[in-house]
Amino acid sequence: MTMMLDEISVLDQEPIRRDDDEDAGFGGLETAQGGLPLCRLAVAGRITGLLYRLTVMQGFVNVHADPLEATYIFPLPARAGVTRFRLQVGERVIDGVLKERGAARTEYDQAIQQGRRAAIAEEERPEVFTMRVGNIPPGEAVTVELELAGPLAVTDGEATFRFPLVVAPRYIPGVPLDGPAVGLGTALDTDAVPDASRISPPVLLLGQPNPVHLRFRLELDPAGLPLSDLRASLHALCLSQTEEGLHVIELAPGVERLDRDVILRFRVGEEQVRSGLSVYRNADGETTALLTVVPPAALPASFRPRDVMVVLDRSGSMNGWKMVAARRAAGRIIDTLTERDRFGVILFDDRLEEPAPSAGQLIVATDRCRFRAVEFLAKVEARGGTEISPALKRALAYFPNPPDPDRERVVLFVTDGQVGNEDQLLRQVEQAAQGCRIFAVGIDRAVNVSLLERLAGYGGGHFELVESEDRLDEVLCAVHRRLGAPVLTEVRLEPALQEMAPEVADLFPGAPLRLGGQWPGSPPVQVTVTGRTADGGAFRQTLTPVETVDNAVQTIWARARVLDLEHQFAAGHRNPELSDAITAFSLKYGVLCRFTAFVAVDRSEVVNPGGEVQQIVQPVELPSQWATPMMAGVVACAPCAPPPSMRMSTVARRMMAASHRFIADAAEGDMDCLDIPAFLRRETSDAPREPASVYEAAPTSPKPLPPWFERLETLAKASVLDTVELLAAMQEALTELEALGKSAAKLVKEGKEVIRLLEDGSSDAPIWFRAWLARVREVLERKAGGKSRWAWWR
Repeated sequence: MTMMLDEISVLDQEPIRRDDDEDAGFGGLETAQGGLPLCRLAVAGRITGLLYRLTVMQGFVNVHADPLEATYIFPLPARAGVTRFRLQVGERVIDGVLKERGAARTEYDQAIQQGRRAAIAEEERPEVFTMRVGNIPPGEAVTVELELAGPLAVTDGEATFRFPLVVAPRYIPGVPLDGPAVGLGTALDTDAVPDASRISPPVLLLGQPNPVHLRFRLELDPAGLPLSDLRASLHALCLSQTEEGLHVIELAPGVERLDRDVILRFRVGEEQVRSGLSVYRNADGETTALLTVVPPAALPASFRPRDVMVVLDRSGSMNGWKMVAARRAAGRIIDTLTERDRFGVILFDDRLEEPAPSAGQLIVATDRCRFRAVEFLAKVEARGGTEISPALKRALAYFPNPPDPDRERVVLFVTDGQVGNEDQLLRQVEQAAQGCRIFAVGIDRAVNVSLLERLAGYGGGHFELVESEDRLDEVLCAVHRRLGAPVLTEVRLEPALQEMAPEVADLFPGAPLRLGGQWPGSPPVQVTVTGRTADGGAFRQTLTPVETVDNAVQTIWARARVLDLEHQFAAGHRNPELSDAITAFSLKYGVLCRFTAFVAVDRSEVVNPGGEVQQIVQPVELPSQWATPMMAGVVACAPCAPPPSMRMSTVARRMMAASHRFIADAAEGDMDCLDIPAFLRRETSDAPREPASVYEAAPTSPKPLPPWFERLETLAKASVLDTVELLAAMQEALTELEALGKSAAKLVKEGKEVIRLLEDGSSDAPIWFRAWLARVREVLERKAGGKSRWAWWR
């Protein structure tokens, strides 16, 4: 299949200018291109029917005087399977290899130490990935490519293509862990989010010039479906048509901010989307099946009374139009209830609020009660952090136990889902959510879709995306139609599929269901879809498999199966056998997962003898219409990135993150006036806390740290620094660090800059000193030995 990538090559660049200014200071840099490594992002592909294939190209350039390692934390669609990875250097292309994650990281690290170019792609969350490209020589540009395939979402006769462009700031709960971080981001690893430093890229300041050139091109082949009303909700489009009848969609010139999802929608007609079964046979003789079940109009609907809990996110990241939309959504749904229904309302940020008269119990949805609830919701404003788990557990506790079989139990969950503790949340909610349907409404231009889809999937609920106020009314009508029992449950295929994903599925009005699985040999001549209707009757439908040569069918099923297994792992079924099984499955079908990684090594030459590199983490845009990073409620463990005019090495960036605990400790007496949420008080406690048991323990030093370091730590804990004493202690520390040799050379250089700031009386000096000190601890503990949290993904 032709992707037409020659028209949007990421290798076209203006002449590169190096920065040889040795006076740039403590991680500082100014260049014509801003000094950031990611220069271009190109997305190209084709939609065929209701499936798509994409090639994502990221171009990196080194404008500095030293060899570079670039780190980019970026999003991809959760349900798309990544099946190919390449590194391109000039005319040379190096194919990546999918390996067990630890083995891939070892191979990458060894290549960097040997001075060879290398790249590695890793999955942190179903929608969050990390790209590292190392040993880029000064003045050189390289390109990495990812190939992926995924399904379009289809509801009410409308197909939706969504491609995320930014990893939004996330709320990071928990107590910071001691020892070296596992990633290069700005947030501290905590017992609730042990890999927080891997999902928290630094953020560009508002108004900062966009450093990345974006190109986006899709060819759309309807494959016999009638296509109409093509539109993008958040971007301007250029539309054209080829001689072959393909629709070509490109972003309009000047639309280059990587601060929101690209969302395309087009109507295919409800009457044209029919139940069907596509099958693909691989070289091993296995048959992969992808089943689409469309709800027949004749199926009876359920009119059982409902118990509805409305859970509304009022955290800081919901500020602005999102809070307005969330209030409207909750209010509209409450207003559609009848006196046969009962309801309750919970508001949450880092606190729970249960307004009267429903506090603690379900109340009958009388006109008066509905009016009072809607009136209360109209006054809700955004604030605080995003503690989802206590809110959902409290909402589920409203339902009577044992459940009433004659009533439908429903949770309407309205949020942007921007939290980092997905694994912890899934573990805590899974059991309590059994027998209850969660309808999740994600409101934002950069929603945590994978989390909300999984929560909705626990009890056979549904997820809806609201990326603008214009979209809200349409979504609420759909939610109202589906807020209750599905029209078809316990959907199965006969003969039965192996490795079915999802394992159990329900069918709602207007929302076709996709199931995937395998047969060990040839496909049967005919299959039968079975299920149970809302009135308890049996449903049967016979289908004839349609064979295809497109392996996207296998990729989409394999990715869905991997996600199911990963969610089982995250939800508390953690054991080596399960993680090993996921790894083996990922390697067999060539689909990236959290336990594997793609690695590519250029073995043709050594470009950097010694392997010393300048490490830079690519800052990302703040999501569209977010006010500041603080609005995400991440103030506790994910401090804001430094100004983009400052180039920060990995050392400096990690020091900035680590310094946050010192800053919080120093400000403890003024918490209330700073309006910092209550969770910060818990996180800055000096009480010892154990790390999450599902991860390897944080490192501990078998030998005590040297007295000169303890002296510095004592000085750092003072609310006001004693500059004279601190300067003397710093000089002693630099002497000791110089004795460590090359491994501490950067610390010595940065320590001298801290001394200069202290001598100049800079107001930033305390921040930089505490940040530098945190990095010194990290290096000393590593030299002293101790257990590593290296395999955090397990």
